Amino acid sequence: MNRDTVRDLAVFSLLLAIGVVGRWAQPTWNFTPLAAVTVLGGFYFRRTMPAVLLPIGILAVSDLVLPVHDSLPVMISVHLMMVVPLLLGRSARGAQGLRRGVLLGLCGFVPATAFFLVTNFAVWMFKSTYASSLEGLLSCYAAALPFYRWMLAGDVFYLVVLLGCLAIARAAVPEARQKVSA
Repeated sequence: MNRDTVRDLAVFSLLLAIGVVGRWAQPTWNFTPLAAVTVLGGFYFRRTMPAVLLPIGILAVSDLVLPVHDSLPVMISVHLMMVVPLLLGRSARGAQGLRRGVLLGLCGFVPATAFFLVTNFAVWMFKSTYASSLEGLLSCYAAALPFYRWMLAGDVFYLVVLLGCLAIARAAVPEARQKVSA
């Protein structure tokens, strides 16, 4: 196994562990590193497959312990929404300068917002006791605002921490600098 493969396997394993433990040990509901880890995976890995497998692995393993989704459409919406941070991370990887900074900044806000809109729509549509009306949908979104607030805070916090760790690693290991900028 070559050096890059070993490094990628170590990074994948570390990010998987951070994602799983972060979901299991969340100090408050939805304050997790899931989106931030997914962004970083999309940004870090040259190949798409490890970046895609990262959120799938985190969700699969952590869902073994967390309360089950009592609606398949809601669970599917949760899992599909991890495409958003993945795509943002991949886009930031291919960008340079100010564009990269803007994309990484958006990574702190867009995933939580998209997740909030899509998954709560799924809750209202497939699982809720809310009325099947615009008023019911708005009530569903209003009830979910505290979860959105915590997810947004978690996304920003973990993204800053993880990108800070990546910057430190890049400064300490010159080969890592070339890997991400390619």
